[in-house]
Amino acid sequence: MKFRRQHDPVVVDYLTHLGPSPARVLDLGCGPGTLALDLAERGMRITGVDASQEMLDEGRKWAEQRGLSEAVEWRCVDAATVDHIDRLGTFDGAVIADAFHWLDRQRVLMALDKVVRPGGFVAVVGYRAPGTPREWWHPLLVKLREKHLGAADLAGPSTPYVRLEVGHEAVVRASPFCRVAVLRADYRRAYTLDELVGLQHTFAYSSAATLGERQEAFEADLRSTLSTVQPSGLFTTTLQAAVIVGRRPESR
Repeated sequence: MKFRRQHDPVVVDYLTHLGPSPARVLDLGCGPGTLALDLAERGMRITGVDASQEMLDEGRKWAEQRGLSEAVEWRCVDAATVDHIDRLGTFDGAVIADAFHWLDRQRVLMALDKVVRPGGFVAVVGYRAPGTPREWWHPLLVKLREKHLGAADLAGPSTPYVRLEVGHEAVVRASPFCRVAVLRADYRRAYTLDELVGLQHTFAYSSAATLGERQEAFEADLRSTLSTVQPSGLFTTTLQAAVIVGRRPESR
């Protein structure tokens, strides 16, 4: 979990100021708390929701290491179906970071309409804004995945990845949270070879579960390829993050 991609401080600061202080915020698909703990560190009261108990357990460990054990409530709930989300109480806002594409987006937003208070917000956070360049090494990773896993995009060991026909912003605009603002912010990211290799294992399409017995060969090939193209072992890139913030119309 330590190799998971961190959110840029500009994004975290922006989210921190979207609600009152201290805001009670729901983090849907929180994983091990990559964003939840950064927000809690800035004074927000976070309820982190994820379908994976393993992820939540990692989040609790990470929170303890950062002295935030009391700042985040962890709940094992399937955010994809948002069943019983109304039992979690009322929130000043909700964040969904690099997870919206896995969810039934319309259904999630309708469910959030029941638990986000009047004047509250929904923020969809992405590490890379749609239509902006990917990391320069991304094509190399795609070729390696195709070599070891085949040409089909996977979202897990046996789950095909379904590409979205409608972008996140359009989905939010068609929801009750239809008054939309978008933040785009460039940021610099640097990885060592070990960090970049470790990062690949945090993605569903190249996780240990997806690779199975091919994991060792994939990692060896990955290290060899990356070392060849960048002998220094330092990989830097500039990306553009995006935050889509939806609020209800003022008349509501």
